[in-house]
Amino acid sequence: MTPTVTNTHLAMKKILYSILAACAFACTTSCGDFDINGDLDGMWHLRTVETLADNSIENVKEQCVYYSVQQSLITVKRLYKQNSEEKYKQHIGRFIHAGDSLILHNFRVFQDESVIATNESLRSFYLDATTSRYAVKKLNADEMVLRSNLRELTFKKF
Repeated sequence: MTPTVTNTHLAMKKILYSILAACAFACTTSCGDFDINGDLDGMWHLRTVETLADNSIENVKEQCVYYSVQQSLITVKRLYKQNSEEKYKQHIGRFIHAGDSLILHNFRVFQDESVIATNESLRSFYLDATTSRYAVKKLNADEMVLRSNLRELTFKKF
């Protein structure tokens, strides 16, 4: 005796295949627009800062400074210890990445984007100025090294 295929069974099969096709399409297209910067995309933890004037290297890993890159935006964030009056500081800006050059610019205070960042407010993120130019000395999936006229910043992917 062979089982009979009912119209209901065929309709359910058709719906299942449609759902699977839609899921496959969503999976292949949903994240495509977010990974436009290659290895630069993602969250970076600042580990060391070398001051070029005196070649001193400061380990800043415990200062919890993070740069986050997605699409055309960069967010810089610093977390403070529990006994600090300030819990965190965060700014958002734009960047241009062309070859071995990275330009960070147009920073604003994250909590109130109508407030334009100043050189002073960006200092705690080890940024040179409101517009900062860096040579990209190293960039891969795990490590990034940026060098300006004043300092060299070494990051690890978080």
